[in-house]
Amino acid sequence: MYTRIVCAIGLGSRERAEHILRTSYSLLAPGGELTVAHVVERFPAGQESPDGWAISVIGEAEEKLGTLCKRLEIPAFIHVRSGPAARTLLKIARERNTELIVVAAHTSDIFDRIFGSTVDHIVRHARSSILIDRICESNNDVGL
Repeated sequence: MYTRIVCAIGLGSRERAEHILRTSYSLLAPGGELTVAHVVERFPAGQESPDGWAISVIGEAEEKLGTLCKRLEIPAFIHVRSGPAARTLLKIARERNTELIVVAAHTSDIFDRIFGSTVDHIVRHARSSILIDRICESNNDVGL
């Protein structure tokens, strides 16, 4: 059991988000603290900081994650930020003094092999333990 967990929610289905939230909550010690984190990574070309569009996207993500946690009856702090996904998630984990980071992994593709994946970066640089939840995208996918 962990007293401080960051659960990283990326783009994907509601079922996937529910699964990773339930998994994270099941690992939380009584009285522990769950932080649900999402990173908005892409801004329109030429933007260095969030503009009105990005701020509305961040607000919408906060609202959706808050609603999901309430519906599942999972108390959590919600953090939605902008920036590079892996670095931003690691920053949130350091700020929250996290013992465990829970992330979902997808089947890697050619882009992951060329540029590296968010999960790979988190694994290499995290100061805490990491749980990689390999959720299959469909019945045809095979978790490796």
